[in-house]
Amino acid sequence: GCGETWLYIDSCVVLIRPNVVLGVTNPFFIKTFQHWPHILRIGDVKMSGDLPKQIKVKKLTKLRTLDTKPGIYTSYKTFLHKDKALIKRLLKGIQRKRPEEAQNAILRRHVLELTQSFIIPLERYVASLMPLQRTITAWKNPPQIRPFNQEEFMKTLDYAGPQLTSVLKGDWVGLYRRFFKSPNFDGWFRLRHQEMARKLQTLHLEVLCETDLLLWVRDKSEVEIVDLVLKLREKLETARIQHLPVNQQLLHKLESYINTVISSLPEDLQAVLQQY
Repeated sequence: GCGETWLYIDSCVVLIRPNVVLGVTNPFFIKTFQHWPHILRIGDVKMSGDLPKQIKVKKLTKLRTLDTKPGIYTSYKTFLHKDKALIKRLLKGIQRKRPEEAQNAILRRHVLELTQSFIIPLERYVASLMPLQRTITAWKNPPQIRPFNQEEFMKTLDYAGPQLTSVLKGDWVGLYRRFFKSPNFDGWFRLRHQEMARKLQTLHLEVLCETDLLLWVRDKSEVEIVDLVLKLREKLETARIQHLPVNQQLLHKLESYINTVISSLPEDLQAVLQQY
């Protein structure tokens, strides 16, 4: 109802609601919602060859009067140039009455390829933050994953940037900087970091499983041996809880080593360790 509309307007004037698409026909909303970041104004569009002249992306500041022309008005600054070949292809599809499914497939493929061109340099750089496998040893904690350095990444774009897989020109560096400031980057990198941490734990556990523990404990004190047993049990428990992709035979082998080491200790220590 009208009352609900005004209630919604009052709340939206104070705070722009994310992930909301609102369709209206009353021209009053042009000024009321002019603070929204994106507005699509639809007019009587003819599906003809002059379609590109009717639908254009314009600055939001131009949306001021009731007789404003149809178009997309946005406050967003684009970093990449328009893909004119894609636009031309889609417009021809409209003129030739190409099925909507085919049009969508063309657009989805374009967005997928563009996203891949953007992500591949990031994935390549993140992979370089992972410690080398040869630095992982049984008797030391796994090495640390190097922190993500934005400026270091930017330097890689000259020789390993999106230009290797995309012909689209524009301010790719600016687009990456915008991405780094967004919550999307935080979520993306947190997931990648978790994956690398799991990989490190898996590799370290595999190295431990392949190590001759019985040889190592021969010249160690009881305190050192007990400490080792507790740490190895903790790693086994972590592997099971987190479902690390470690060969089960290797885990059984390590568990057998632990039991053998425990049996070599005095009975009082054996009894204490059996309780854990």
